[in-house]
Amino acid sequence: MQQRDSIVETRSFDHVPESERHGTVRTQVQFWFMVNATLITLFTGAVGPAMGLGLSWTLLAVVLGSVFGTLFQAFHGAQGPHMGLPQMIQSRVQFGSRGAVLPLAAATIVQFGFAIFFIQTASSSLAAITVDQIGLYDVLIGAVAVVLAIVGYNLLLRVEKFASYITLANLVLVTLAAVVVLPIGTMINNSAFEPVAFLAQFGAAATYQIAIAPIVSDYTRYLPSRTKGRAVSAAVFGGTLVSALWLESLGAALAIAMPDSDVITAIHDMGDSFGYGIGSVTMAVAVVACLITCSLSFYSGSVSFLSALEAFRTMKSTGKVRSVTIAIGGVIVIAGTLLLPADFLGAFTAFLSILGYFLIPWTAVNLTDYYIVRRGRYSITDILKPDGGIYGRWGVPGMISYALGFIAMVPFFSTAIYAGPVATALGGADIAFAVGLGISSCTYLLLTRRRDFSGEFDAVRAAPLNTLGEPQRSASASTDSMEGNIPV
Repeated sequence: MQQRDSIVETRSFDHVPESERHGTVRTQVQFWFMVNATLITLFTGAVGPAMGLGLSWTLLAVVLGSVFGTLFQAFHGAQGPHMGLPQMIQSRVQFGSRGAVLPLAAATIVQFGFAIFFIQTASSSLAAITVDQIGLYDVLIGAVAVVLAIVGYNLLLRVEKFASYITLANLVLVTLAAVVVLPIGTMINNSAFEPVAFLAQFGAAATYQIAIAPIVSDYTRYLPSRTKGRAVSAAVFGGTLVSALWLESLGAALAIAMPDSDVITAIHDMGDSFGYGIGSVTMAVAVVACLITCSLSFYSGSVSFLSALEAFRTMKSTGKVRSVTIAIGGVIVIAGTLLLPADFLGAFTAFLSILGYFLIPWTAVNLTDYYIVRRGRYSITDILKPDGGIYGRWGVPGMISYALGFIAMVPFFSTAIYAGPVATALGGADIAFAVGLGISSCTYLLLTRRRDFSGEFDAVRAAPLNTLGEPQRSASASTDSMEGNIPV
């Protein structure tokens, strides 16, 4: 059993027992605030303005899209303390131990892929205020991120908490600079409205938030099981929404005021125009924020990879297994960062967007099962069995729902690599996420509505580890007592 004072975290895909649970909802607010508090978030707010949308309409689309997407993200937050498991391995309930490999693989590639983006952004920010040694910075920043991820959750939580104060102060100063330097009043009065641009901005903001869903429980599973699900969801929702709205709004204003500059260069120049070295300070803070978020990508990417691998080869979660996996992933990511040309980022982000499409049907199926179908009544013991236990190796309803949702999304894809016919007809607006969520969720409900779960729930009550409490319960336990533990 991992001890609370261990330096290196040993948990990865396995269950966190109550004796190792700790933390508060308040720390989760700060943690999730930092997840979106990187300069990369600025790009999301620039989608609408790039298509001719005025600032006021862009801000409305950012708010509506972010709220919509964050709801799905936040609902996953309650699963962490209730189940004590990382996010993606929970998919074994709906997809089976081996059927879950596809979303697990997508989550792995997306997380390690985004790590490349975070390293490049951090290196570029550092080069803007020092000397141009991008290659060296890539290696140093990647190496530090690997070390943070290897040490694990407790260190990441402390670092994020400390960084949140610095980042918050910097955002206040940057916002003050924007109000003084940029013609905010004139831009607000510009009521240019383009329906396609509004829809595109809404979709970009929503998808950006939904993309975080596959990692949420990785960082809420250490909370005590008595922590109320609503409180956890509210912490995730509030923390990540505030930073997303803040950064995306700044990105929108910068994109309109300085259309010939990329938003990162624009925020640097704007800060320097205001004075007091705000631009340089912002770049320095950006380095720290991207480095920390990169370590989260390494952490969650390794958890997803090990969750997939364990379905085919029984293994024990140890600090060594975690460390080796993260280190190998880190070497691959750093090598990719050094080998990829700077102008590859456009195609690369489109590639990551397509991989993100693979996770949208997953979140629909997972949440529908957790909140509506099985209502949080799971056997942790069986989830952790490589053969899936009572859930089996292949979860047919989940796999069918996933496949239909993904296929339905294809005509709505809108990326630089591929644009579906419907997306093209809509002028490039990406609403694939809404289609995938709706089709997958409705299909899963239809396929499971007549299924008798009584035998499965009896097995859940008898399991040594379950979501009804860790001690083994008698199979004759009443349904009423079980219902009292269902998440709300």
